[in-house]
Amino acid sequence: MKHTLILSSLLALTLGMTGCDSSPQHPEDLPWQVTLSAEGNPQVFHLDIGKATLKDVIERLHSFPEMAVFAHESGKRTLEAYFGTQRLGLFEAKIIAELQATPAQFDSFQTNNTKREGMASGQWKYTMAEADVKIANDLRVQRLIYMPVINYEPEIVVARFGEPAERAASLQAGIDYWFYPGKGLAILMNTDGKEILYYTNQHDYAAMKQGLLETKPYNDK
Repeated sequence: MKHTLILSSLLALTLGMTGCDSSPQHPEDLPWQVTLSAEGNPQVFHLDIGKATLKDVIERLHSFPEMAVFAHESGKRTLEAYFGTQRLGLFEAKIIAELQATPAQFDSFQTNNTKREGMASGQWKYTMAEADVKIANDLRVQRLIYMPVINYEPEIVVARFGEPAERAASLQAGIDYWFYPGKGLAILMNTDGKEILYYTNQHDYAAMKQGLLETKPYNDK
C-alpha cells in the first residue's frame, strides 16, 4: 500500500509554525516555493534554474555528485549530476541536475569515459573522467529533478502547488504528468510509487514536456 505524505507536517506549514515565543516561523527550501525570474527561470531551493551552474548546486548542497552521460539509441543524450538523497528544508529528496552541454562536449565526455554500462531503460551510461567533471562544474543547469522520499497525494499537491494547467497520461499505466508552465514545473504523479518533480526554464519547457510524454518515466538509480 502506498504510504502517504505526513499530513501533520503539511498542516503545520499551512497554519504557520509557531515556537515557544508564539512568533511565526516560515520554513524555506520547500518544493512548492517556486517563482519565475524575469528571464523565465524557476527559482527554487535558492537556485536559479537555467542560470545556476553545477558549481552553484554543489555549493548549495555541500555535496559532490556522480557524473555521467546517458545516451539513448534515438541519439538523445543527457549530462546528469546525481547527488543522491539530500535534505532541503523539512524534507529529504534525491536530487539530479541535468546540465547544458554542446554536442562537442558530449562527444568528448563519452570518449573520455572511465566506465560504459547498459541500463534497463535501453540507454548507455558513460561515467565521466575526473578532468571532464571539472569542466562540467561551469556548465549551467538545464533541469533540476527532485525525487521526494515521501509520497504526495493528489489533494496535497493541489493544496500546495495549485491546480495544474494540464494533466496528461504517460506511456506507463498508473502514471500521469501534471504540468505547471507558469512555474517552470512538471510533476510525475504515481498511483503506486514516488512522485518526481521537474524544474526547467520557460525556454526549454515545451521540449521537456514533449520528452516526458514520449518516453517512459525516469528510472531511479
